[in-house]
Order: sequence, then structure tokens, then C-alpha cells
Amino acid sequence: MANSLLRCRTAALCLLLALALGVGLDTAAAVVVLRQGSTGRDVRELQQRLVDWGYALQVDGKFGPLTMATVKAFQTANGLDIDGIVGRKTWDALAQLTVIHKVKRGESLYVLARRYGVSIEAIMDANDLTDEIIIIGQELTIPKGQVAAVASLSLTKEQETTSAQVEVYQVRPGDSASVIAAKFNTSVPVLAEANRLADPNRLRAGQKLIIPGWQGNMPRFIWPVRGRISSGYGWRIHPVYKNRQFHGGVDIAVPVGSNVKAAANGKVIRSGYMGAFGYGIVIDHGRGVTSWYGHNSRLLVKAGERVRQGQTIARSGNTGVTTGPHVDFRIKVDGETVDPVRWLPR
Repeated sequence: MANSLLRCRTAALCLLLALALGVGLDTAAAVVVLRQGSTGRDVRELQQRLVDWGYALQVDGKFGPLTMATVKAFQTANGLDIDGIVGRKTWDALAQLTVIHKVKRGESLYVLARRYGVSIEAIMDANDLTDEIIIIGQELTIPKGQVAAVASLSLTKEQETTSAQVEVYQVRPGDSASVIAAKFNTSVPVLAEANRLADPNRLRAGQKLIIPGWQGNMPRFIWPVRGRISSGYGWRIHPVYKNRQFHGGVDIAVPVGSNVKAAANGKVIRSGYMGAFGYGIVIDHGRGVTSWYGHNSRLLVKAGERVRQGQTIARSGNTGVTTGPHVDFRIKVDGETVDPVRWLPR
């Protein structure tokens, strides 16, 4: 009887302690349930797991608005209920090493990259794909280490505390939350939190949005080559495969051997043959921004080198999957492509 009483008192004390810390318990298997307002070691563990998945988040043991926005982004990317509450299903998903996805009708690598918040290149590398063609029923591994969520948070602690540095943007016809987020190098959850948007997918023309932490992070790019844009950014019928695909850059038609210049200062992180992209170069400009240069005939820099804006880094060519000589130029923010023309001088 005494032991039973002691166990009851201990259970009651644990429950009171959990309530005092803002933590809930899933009584079916004693799973800690976390929500906004929770603090302590369990919150730190949650934040660390999110960081391990590739999210930009401070591990401080405080379940605040940014942690909740990150949890919602993770839940969105993994097909969970989007409530910002960390229960059994969310904990289980966080514990997975990889996500296995079975390809369905109408899906492409671009669609999957957007859904899971990874780059197309990450999926291709994880599955040893040599091109972007996938088939219905194919099982693909989505790598945990590079998952950054559909709307990865790019707001750093420095930006969060510099509240005076904001930009007010007026929504234009045809704008969407994802387009605006990409334009200002932020994320949809951050926009929603800053503007108290119940549904960020419902914006109206003329609506004014606060862009939190905007500090003009995007580098000032220059054109890598001068030439005619033979294929723009967006959906198109692939000139070789003849199927509908999303083109993540702009094709600039130039003669073979033209000088290809670095669009901004940065560090070369890839230089070599990249399958359908041909001989390519990737430059890291910091703050999650990279630029990509494809289909070259000759590469003049190696991974690890630092380059300056305007430096010749390659000679243009016709390598990889192409129908003619050109440079496929791309800009990515946190692994997601943006329309390069928006960031280039007219």
C-alpha cells in the first residue's frame, strides 16, 4: 500500500511539474508533448533535432513563435497535421533518418523538392540519379541531412533582434507568399508570423506586408555572360525530353568558348561534371545564396577557391543535355531556385 501511494504521489508530482513547464504528456506511451510556451531540456532536444534536419533555428530551450513556425514547416514537409504542437507523430518523424517517397502520377523532382524542402541535386545524389527523369512507383530516398523544410527559416537571431530593419511590401496582382518570401530571402512562416496571417496563401492585391529582418541580404549580381535568353525561368516543354518540366534558371545563348564570369563574390563549392547540367560550377555567396553555371566546355576554377565578381570562371559550351551552346544560369536561396532575372540588372 505504501509503495502504491508513493507511486501515485510521484506520478502526480510529475504531472504538476509538466504542467508548470508548459509541457504535456501523451499518456499512451509517456511521450512529451510540446507547444508554444514550453521551456526546458525537451524543447532544446526538439530544437536540436530540427537543426539536424537542416532548419535554421537557435537552440535556446524556449518554444517561441519561431520554433512553432519551424515545427509547422516540418509538419508540412512530412505530411503531418499542421498544428505547431509536437506530439507522438511529430517526434517519430523527427527520429527518422530518411524519408522514403513512392512516386505518384504527375510528380517530378521539382515537385518533390518543393514538397520536402530539399534541392533537386540532393535527391539526385541520394538516389544516384544521372538525370531528372523519374517514373511512377519509383521509391526515392529523401535525405534527412539536407531537408530544410518547404519554407525553411532564413531569419537569423541577428535579424530577429534588429526589429528596426524592416521593409513594407505592397502585394501586387499575381503575387503569392512563396514568391514574396523568395524575393526577400525569407520564408512563408516568418511572413505569416510577422503579419499575423491566418492563411498566407490568401493574399490580396494592395495588401501591405512587413518583411521582418530585411537587410538587403541578396548580393548584387551581374550577368555571367551577355547574350539572348533562349529559355526563361518556369514551366516549359523540355527541348530534349519533350515533357513538361520546371526550368530553374535562364538559358543564355552564347557561342562556345565565351567567357563565363562570377555573378558575385563568393566561394566555389562545386566544379566538375554534373550530369545533365554538363560541366558546371556552383558558387556560395553566404546567407544561403548560391549561383549555378551549367553546360560549360572548360572550367577555370576548383572547389574551395574564392572568386570575385566579374572573374572569368569558365568557358561556355554545349555539354550535358542541351540542344545548342548556352549558359544555364541559376540562383538558389536556401536550396530553392528563384527567377534570376529579378536579381540581375536590366
